[in-house]
Amino acid sequence: MYSKCKSMILEQNKSILQFAYKLGINPSDLYCAFNGNKPMYPKYKRLIAIELGASEEELFEESK
Repeated sequence: MYSKCKSMILEQNKSILQFAYKLGINPSDLYCAFNGNKPMYPKYKRLIAIELGASEEELFEESK
């Protein structure tokens, strides 16, 4: 669901698991949000955007 976001994480040679731990997000919650099984909470969007150095709009445009 959030392919742009996932691809940017992988481009940095990080796994989703490592990324989640770094941000203090439960990895299960992040996996579920990326797969569309849970909502992507605004706090998660903000943390991910900051860590990846991109805007929320750029990363999460497909969720609109």
